[in-house]
This record gives sequence, structure tokens and C-alpha cells, in this order.
Amino acid sequence: MKEFSEIQSIVQECGFPGYDFLVTRDGRGEMYLQGQYVEPDTKTGKRMLQKTRRWFLSPEMTRSEIVQTVFKCVITSREHSAREWFSYQGQPVFGPHFDVDSLAELCRKGRFSHREER
Repeated sequence: MKEFSEIQSIVQECGFPGYDFLVTRDGRGEMYLQGQYVEPDTKTGKRMLQKTRRWFLSPEMTRSEIVQTVFKCVITSREHSAREWFSYQGQPVFGPHFDVDSLAELCRKGRFSHREER
């Protein structure tokens, strides 16, 4: 089993331009990874500190699993930014912040794109 300091040391060996990676504990003592970086806000354009979602880190994880989790953090974060910044007709149609209940309602209404049958 890995101690907090060992996991933190492994995470500190990882890098991606503009990102800092932090290992923290929650109130129950569980360990998490979180990335942070500075990027313009999609609404205001003002450069602000952005934070990724938190990624659980288990003391039983191998070094490779920890490094792969840091990589997954970056990949998911970059996809999140792409979804925020991509637009169609001026709207972030693939945005990651839509309410899931509203999306479910859209599905119930049958608002699907499909090709005409020939």
C-alpha cells in the first residue's frame, strides 16, 4: 500500500504544459487527484484558474495506474474544454454543463438526427 507522500511524489513526476496536479484528502481521508490550469472563461473571456474534476486515488494503485490516472485527467480536461469552446450557430451544442434532466427530456421528445431512408 502506498502512503500519501509516495502517491504525491509519483504525481509530481507527471507533467502537461500549463497544468499543476494536486493530491488532496477529503474529510474521510480518501485521496484524490485534481488538475488546475489558467484559461479564459468561456463566458467572460477573463483568464481564470480552472480546476478539473477530482479523480480517486487508491493506496493499492500501482505506479502505472497512478500515472495513467493523471493522463486520463488531462485527456478528460481537454475534452471538457473542447466541448465548452466548440460552437454551432454561436451555441456550445456539445457543452459539458447541460442539465441531464433537460437532456433526458430532449431525448423523450425524440429530437434525434437521422438520415432519410432511400
